Amino acid sequence: MATFLTTTFLALGVFLGVPADREMEIIKEIDRIYHVAKSSSDIKKLMTLVEESIQVFPESADLLWRQGRNYYQLADKSESETEKIRYFSLCLEQTSKTITRNSKLANGYFFNGLCNGKLGEAQGLWSSLGKIEPLKNDMEIAIKLDPSVNEGGPHRALGNLYLQLPYLLGGNLERSIAHFQEAVRLGPQFGENYLGLAEAYIQDENYRLARDTLKNLLEIHSSTQDETSVREWHAEAHSLLKQISQQSDSESHAQRIKD
Repeated sequence: MATFLTTTFLALGVFLGVPADREMEIIKEIDRIYHVAKSSSDIKKLMTLVEESIQVFPESADLLWRQGRNYYQLADKSESETEKIRYFSLCLEQTSKTITRNSKLANGYFFNGLCNGKLGEAQGLWSSLGKIEPLKNDMEIAIKLDPSVNEGGPHRALGNLYLQLPYLLGGNLERSIAHFQEAVRLGPQFGENYLGLAEAYIQDENYRLARDTLKNLLEIHSSTQDETSVREWHAEAHSLLKQISQQSDSESHAQRIKD
């Protein structure tokens, strides 16, 4: 993996000397590197190249949101809350620039909302409460522009938001389920969509649909997705299936005692 990345980085470095009409070729290479990058070190190398690309193409909003995506990944991989706050803040700088430069890019709003919400979580309860409406607004705009970005990402983000929020702060299981269903439709090979939908069904005590959703997730194989991600999704699916079985048994036992 490291050798491949080094070779790819060198190839991209050569691309940076080409004319402006090669911007899309460079972006495709950046995306390919992003999808094979595993470590923070890989992401940091990629960030250097994206920054160099921005110097060559300073008007490119597509490069800006991709740099925001890199900062999001660094924050997600960081153990330190201080580092998370720093990287999520830097992500917001890039995505805000993206939106200013091109207000029609769904990915700009998606990562802006994502990093804003995660920054609020990292900063604490009162900060996160102030991020709810901006996050919803960004995801709703992203849905209007292109709901399919990041495997149904805007719908997935809203599904998680409505699932996790307390009822008094806007939590809504019906909306959560509807958004996750859309995410599954738009990203049928992306396991997190199924996991979110299953968790919403479990919270709604609809164990049959939760079980069916998880069984569909187990049909996803590494031929269509990253092997490590598929293993993690399958492990989580098995864990949730076990949880469903235990809850169903417990409720059946309680009902027999009552009868």
